[in-house]
Amino acid sequence: MASLEAPDAPAPTTDPGAQPGPPEPKENLNGPQETEGRPLDILFLQDATGSQGPYIKSARSAISDICTKVSASFSLAKGDIRFGLIAFRDHPPQDRSYVTKNFGFTADVERMKKNLAGLTATGGGDGPEASTAALAAALDMEWEEDAVKIVVLITDAPPHGLGEAGDGFPNGSPDQNDPLQIVRQMAERGITLYVIACEPSLSRYMHAIDFYRAICQITSGKMVPLLNASQLGDYIVGSTLETFETEKLIQEFQGVILEDVYGQGKPVDEVMGNMQQKMEERKTEIQTLNVEDIYNPSKQADANVAIWVEAENLGGAKGNIKPVRAARIKASYAADMAGANHAYPVPAPYATHAPRPPSTTSFAGATSPYGGPHKGSTDSRPIYRHSSHRAPIASSHAPTPFGGSWYSPPPPAPAAPAPGAPYSSYLHSGGSAPSYGSPSLSMAYGAASAPSPASSTPYASQQMDMSQTRRVVMQSLMRSAKVGPGGVLTPVGEYAGKSEVKFASGKEGK
Repeated sequence: MASLEAPDAPAPTTDPGAQPGPPEPKENLNGPQETEGRPLDILFLQDATGSQGPYIKSARSAISDICTKVSASFSLAKGDIRFGLIAFRDHPPQDRSYVTKNFGFTADVERMKKNLAGLTATGGGDGPEASTAALAAALDMEWEEDAVKIVVLITDAPPHGLGEAGDGFPNGSPDQNDPLQIVRQMAERGITLYVIACEPSLSRYMHAIDFYRAICQITSGKMVPLLNASQLGDYIVGSTLETFETEKLIQEFQGVILEDVYGQGKPVDEVMGNMQQKMEERKTEIQTLNVEDIYNPSKQADANVAIWVEAENLGGAKGNIKPVRAARIKASYAADMAGANHAYPVPAPYATHAPRPPSTTSFAGATSPYGGPHKGSTDSRPIYRHSSHRAPIASSHAPTPFGGSWYSPPPPAPAAPAPGAPYSSYLHSGGSAPSYGSPSLSMAYGAASAPSPASSTPYASQQMDMSQTRRVVMQSLMRSAKVGPGGVLTPVGEYAGKSEVKFASGKEGK
């Protein structure tokens, strides 16, 4: 049991043996259904450890914008939008305050703001945090059956079990949940996952970015890098609008897609091509979230993403993941961050560090899944200094084992290492950790989970492209299937017994 509850909220079940299976798929073969008027459930999974204060504040200010803009765009009545919140920290002994705290869903905007306002960013322990426990709690929320369902995970740390140095739980989440299995169940239930990657902290980990890209691909969501906490609200609004418009197309075309692929056995590439042609003929536009493209391209990172997607569980992937020995964040962004008077300490993807001993300060309102009340952490870990030019990048997750002070002046922006230069020498020069680039459509599931090209606006109406068509087709198929490792879709419901469909490297197979 990995989740806890606020005193007045039901506790979700996160025991893997108690997780419910996929619901029976809804039939949609009698013509399109209007998405206008469908309710919206949007759930925030908020990292509440020491570095997250600015992001919690920004999320709180975004709530009203979401209500106003989504309601106006999709004719939603008051009460049709429900906000949920699950705060998470870490498992004891890394953090004894709480693992997850579930506030449930509410249609009361002021209550949601109050829930966020009550969160204190403190604690954490070894770097990786209890994001797997939060995902498990999300799966067990009481979702409205007909709602458009969105999960927004906001964090600057990976889950346990990816192979990060110094992980206090190297074998994965101590509640025995596996995030790859959880997000596949999300995909079956029509829950779209967005990960807001708080940078530059997240890219200092060896595996975090590639892993989060992978789990977003599995649900046909997106991983969105965030350098400025003040932009968080726009990113959430943009994600919501894009998902809502995608749902309109799923409702219109799902019946045809299911019959073509599962019923008649047509190749998925053919079905996607036909749909894209129709979208072009109709000049279909869709609200699209545009984010800064801050990452360097990397074939190895793309390969790592594919490995995570193909793996049945974390243990099946870790031995095959290889480090990306190149700068992750583009030099222009690294220079901007370093030049903004941020403390920009050396990242440590290879270093180990002992978990901090927990304190024994009691926290009210949360109970431990291991028995007895949780104990709080009077977190004394150092944080970064920062200027107001960029969002604060304070992080409780980036150790500095190579020596030097956390409070030393920021170094000048380093040049990228020369070809053949050892990665460690670049780290000592103050370079950022390695990176990846935007995934191609050839990746499994094909949904764009890496950043879109930079845009002057966070979201705008744009001509529908093949990546969005692919998202419509994939989500339509996944909701009437058992989603397996590597994008293997086993039809259920009306199409049970039909041939499996497998997506790998952008090519479907039977």
